[in-house]
Amino acid sequence: MTDDTIGENPRADGTDANPHALFEGDLGDMTADARMAAIALKRERYIEGELVDLVNDNRDAVIRSLNNDMLELVYDERHRIMYATPVTGPDVALRSLKTRTSLRREEASLLAFLRIRVLEYENMRVEPDRWIVGFDEMRAALATGAGYLASRNDEEGVLRQVTTLVNTMTTYGYLAAGDEEGMYRITPLVPAVLDRSLADAWLGVAADDAADEDGEE
Repeated sequence: MTDDTIGENPRADGTDANPHALFEGDLGDMTADARMAAIALKRERYIEGELVDLVNDNRDAVIRSLNNDMLELVYDERHRIMYATPVTGPDVALRSLKTRTSLRREEASLLAFLRIRVLEYENMRVEPDRWIVGFDEMRAALATGAGYLASRNDEEGVLRQVTTLVNTMTTYGYLAAGDEEGMYRITPLVPAVLDRSLADAWLGVAADDAADEDGEE
């Protein structure tokens, strides 16, 4: 057999055909459902709903696929979401398909605020699809009191910076645009990646950093 015949059925009766083939020459060993779930985990910031069910139904195959790309599966059972995160460690020499997101201090401050807001909703037993936060609410949290931008005097500059931060949080999957202008839904990814104690710590560090920067100016 030459290289040209790889992926082709060598027998006329079809007994050696790949049962999982989705296209001519397909050597993949995953079902269509397993592939769909693995692709979603690699492409999206997180998955939920029926895709989580697909992963659970094809867990071993999906995890193998993720591991081949130097990714590992994270499952938040409480909020019922999954996401793929890069494998890290001193012995890991290969770069994963996804890269780990490093937050700037102002991004961490906003994420921490969103986590505290989620905690308030959870205490009131509000469903995740109703975890709503407004742009003005986020701006106030960052620009007043102990907020990261509280010491800034340039209102237009603050508005631009908050707009950029909100857009970044949306890109990262922590926020989703709401039905009304200026309103956003906090996604379950926020509590999945950040607990209450860490959120409190991040808020405190961000406020201290902002104060230090102003003192140096």
